[in-house]
Amino acid sequence: MLSFWQFEAADTLTAATPYTVWPDGCASIVLLRITDQRGPILFVGPRHTAMSPPVLPGQRLIGIRLWSDAIGAVLGMKAAVLRDWVGPASASVAEEFASLDAALDVRVSRDVERSVIDHWLVARLHAAVQPAGPVRGAIRAIAAAGGEGALRAIIPTGGLGARQLQRRFRAETGLTMQEDARVRRLRSALALQLQQRLTGWSRIAAETGFVDHAHLTREFVAPTGLRPRHAATHLAGTQHSAVTP
Repeated sequence: MLSFWQFEAADTLTAATPYTVWPDGCASIVLLRITDQRGPILFVGPRHTAMSPPVLPGQRLIGIRLWSDAIGAVLGMKAAVLRDWVGPASASVAEEFASLDAALDVRVSRDVERSVIDHWLVARLHAAVQPAGPVRGAIRAIAAAGGEGALRAIIPTGGLGARQLQRRFRAETGLTMQEDARVRRLRSALALQLQQRLTGWSRIAAETGFVDHAHLTREFVAPTGLRPRHAATHLAGTQHSAVTP
């Protein structure tokens, strides 16, 4: 597991409101709660573009964010099938998550929720443990570098040729290595903005491996449709905590 997250919409919303979800190159299992009632279990597959699902007043999403190479072990599905997918789990797969959803009674505390999810996921990962391979090494290398630098310089090949590694990476994660690196650079820039560690998009561009401010702007617009300054305004309207790339 990469991280646990949750999002809660304010009760003061008067109608469904679009909310931008930034691409992260990962997959999420999402448990939906609406006014303390269970909703469907959703899967969000690996993405390299943003999406804007509507959120309802009082809606809460509980999410388990997975490294892209863990999708097969945890979900029992191929990553390529889940690329850019968001929607209810298939009936056969959803049955495996019924015990988790039932254990997360809407009345339990948030700390208990996290503990239940941790225990459930650890047990599932132990049952489906897979040895580390070249794709996992490539994913971690790209993440550690924040997507910066030439891929050939930061990715261990594990004895594979470049084209073979590219094919396996796409098959096991749903994304190409270039797409994954692009997402990491974008998230690194967003994290610096949210953490307020740097001021000014030109400085953020230099810190996160973009050639210049224009390059950063192009990379923002392509996956999100937003220029950096508009993205900052949008982010200011949402509460964030423990922000990481």
